[in-house]
Amino acid sequence: MSRVQSGDMGAYQELIRRYQTKVYRVICGYHHDPEDAMEVLQDTFLKIYTSRDTWERRTAFAAWLYRIAINASIDRYRRRDKARKASLEDVMESQIQNSPALPPSRGPLDRLRQQERRRVLENAIRRLPRRQREVLSLRYFGEMKLDEIARALECPLGTVKSNLHKAVTSLKSLLVGQKDELSYE
Repeated sequence: MSRVQSGDMGAYQELIRRYQTKVYRVICGYHHDPEDAMEVLQDTFLKIYTSRDTWERRTAFAAWLYRIAINASIDRYRRRDKARKASLEDVMESQIQNSPALPPSRGPLDRLRQQERRRVLENAIRRLPRRQREVLSLRYFGEMKLDEIARALECPLGTVKSNLHKAVTSLKSLLVGQKDELSYE
C-alpha cells in the first residue's frame, strides 16, 4: 500500500488481484444481485485508490480495505431500488461449489442438493442481525482474524467474539430443522 500511495499503478493492480475475491465474498453478504456486488467491488477499489493518502501504516491494510467495502455495501444497499429482488444463488454458486467443505459434485442430483443447501444457508444468514452478519462475513468469507475484524468494525475484540458466537449459535438454531436439505447423502 505504501507503493500505491506513491502512485505505483503496478502495486495497485497487485492489491486488486490479491484481495478482489475475498472482498467480493464479503460484499455478497450484503447484495443479492451480482451486478450490484460487482459495482460495489469496483467502487471499493476506486475508493482505495482515491483515498490512498488517508491510509496510515499503523492501521492494518486489510482492516482498512474491508471497512471501505462494508461502508460501500451499506451505502449501495441504502440507495438501491427496494423493488428489485434477486437471489444470491448465482453469485455464491462457484464459491460454495469450490468449497473444501463440500464433496465434489457427481451429477445433476448432487448439483440440485448443493443448490438447495446453499439456498437454505443463505436464507439463514440473511435472517441474522446486521452486526452478526458482518462479523460472520468478514470471518468466513473475508478470512479475517478476529482482531482484524475488531479494527475494521471499530469495536472491541470481545464484541466481535460475542457477535461471532451468537451468529454461529443462531445459524445452528435456524438450520436444525432443515437437516434433510443440508445432508450430503
